[in-house]
Amino acid sequence: MCFCQPVARMNETKKQYALNIRSSGLGVICGIAVILTAGAILAPHPARAAQHNAKKRLLVVTVTKGFRHGSIPMAEQTIEELGKKTGEWDTDFVRTDDDMKTKMTGEALKHYEAVVFANTTGDLPLPEPQAFYDYIKAGHGFAAMHSGSDTLHGKDGKVSDYGEMLGGEFETHHQRTTIMPTIEDPNNPATRPLIAAGNNPPATPPSQQDLESGHSYVSGKTWTVYDEIYILKNNDRTKVHVLLSVDQYPNDGSPMANKPGNHLVSWTKSYGKGRVFYTILGHTPDDPVNGKGMWTDPLYQAHIRGGLEFVLGLKKGSTKLSAPAP
Repeated sequence: MCFCQPVARMNETKKQYALNIRSSGLGVICGIAVILTAGAILAPHPARAAQHNAKKRLLVVTVTKGFRHGSIPMAEQTIEELGKKTGEWDTDFVRTDDDMKTKMTGEALKHYEAVVFANTTGDLPLPEPQAFYDYIKAGHGFAAMHSGSDTLHGKDGKVSDYGEMLGGEFETHHQRTTIMPTIEDPNNPATRPLIAAGNNPPATPPSQQDLESGHSYVSGKTWTVYDEIYILKNNDRTKVHVLLSVDQYPNDGSPMANKPGNHLVSWTKSYGKGRVFYTILGHTPDDPVNGKGMWTDPLYQAHIRGGLEFVLGLKKGSTKLSAPAP
């Protein structure tokens, strides 16, 4: 009997079986490779994730060459604590001319996402002025409170580079008073907390004493607040994005008191690719330890927190130029 044909068939079967095993193995390996590749695509890139979650770096300048506000220590404390509370930024300070020389060169500024002038005054000794403005224009942030507008004025009636960047300059002020600015942009990070408060106003408005102690309130789109109110120059609402404004001169004891006129209280603007935020509020308290005023006011703190989030690029806000006053 001949076994040649069955043996050949058996050999062919073995070959086909081996081929099937190899094919199945290859399929499993390919499947695993696809899964691993998909996982690699879906998983966050370590560098990108770290960059997204990293805290921002904020440089707060409180050097003064003119009047020095008693509220500066509280301003420093408030800005630093807001960063810690939110976990959004770490705060560094420029308190002296030496600090300014080392921390505000073009190279040193690369370590920060934004700079704040918190009640600065006068001609600050910027080590490299053009490098500072170029830093903002390149896409970084700048914020200023109150006398940040009484800083680096122009000469001979000209608007300084700083004034152009900020969007206005301090001209004068009179006695402290209560104002009721209208919230013109309810969607900015610096005004959204005010709108939220205005949707649930207090049943009984705070007394004048409470207002003066840092207990402002909002009703609808009107913020009632007490502070030293600046009158500005070189401040055109059509060149900035207005957040808060009043439609009459403050009742501050001056000859112009209560007369009609549009005065800006807070705004944002673009400067090159950079983001700018300013508020005229922030004079009080005078007592840097136990005083009460703007810097202890929860609504003011929410206002500046939103402004800082905007300039740090943490939250979006419009810089569309405002229309002329009606």
